[in-house]
Amino acid sequence: MKTEIRAATDDDVDRITDIFNQAIPAGDAEWTETLHTVDERLDWMRGRRASGRPVIVAEEYADDDDSDERQVVGVASYGDFRESTCREGFRFVCEHSVYVDRDAQGTGNASKLMDELESLARANGLKRMVATIDAFNVRSIAFHLRRGFVEVGRMPDIGFTFDTWRTMVLLQLDLDQPNSG
Repeated sequence: MKTEIRAATDDDVDRITDIFNQAIPAGDAEWTETLHTVDERLDWMRGRRASGRPVIVAEEYADDDDSDERQVVGVASYGDFRESTCREGFRFVCEHSVYVDRDAQGTGNASKLMDELESLARANGLKRMVATIDAFNVRSIAFHLRRGFVEVGRMPDIGFTFDTWRTMVLLQLDLDQPNSG
């Protein structure tokens, strides 16, 4: 299989919604107990694009490329850090998310999405990228550390989903450094 990283389109919203919703029952990525709807994810995606923020997808297809069988297997985006407040003070900082379909995890698609997301952030003049990760999500924390993110703080028991208190781990990447993924 080959992978193409490209800008998401409205036609991708069903798969994007499914990929986000896969993370909800585990409770360690999406801090909600309510599944996203297609309309909600479409509004989110259109809002990101309208604000000049990217939504990108990883799309897999057969090596021979003779087939029209393409499948979106991952999605990534970044938005303003602390969007509703302090916008001016954080104008060089973004907070990102990256999600990969459960059947495509471990195939390198998260790294490909992050490579592109970091490149887009640099091209848009951003200086720092922030990750907020549930402390139980050790795979995501390890992934980010391998990419050069550093842990800058923890917020113990700051969230509550599925009858569990959640600790948020804050990681930060200096975008002035080259991609390390």
